Amino acid sequence: MKQTMTFQHEERFLLRFAQMVRKPIALLAGYYSKVLDTEINLRQTLLLLNVQLAFFFTVFSDCSLFFRALFIFWLYDALFKCKRARVIGR
Repeated sequence: MKQTMTFQHEERFLLRFAQMVRKPIALLAGYYSKVLDTEINLRQTLLLLNVQLAFFFTVFSDCSLFFRALFIFWLYDALFKCKRARVIGR
């Protein structure tokens, strides 16, 4: 009985946490939808955030060539995922 109560409490906590995280992403999705003049869902919003983060690390990093190469690969991969999800390049 005690384990069941613990699992239910953990599930409620995780659901509440997911709702708290989803709300700002939904607001950002609404902003992206207005800017791009098309409907953007939460997954596409996360893909766009990934591209922005990869771009930031690629352009503004001050590190070794090895890490710069990794950041360039990350940016290429993020852009490819966005294109495959039809977020960019329509």
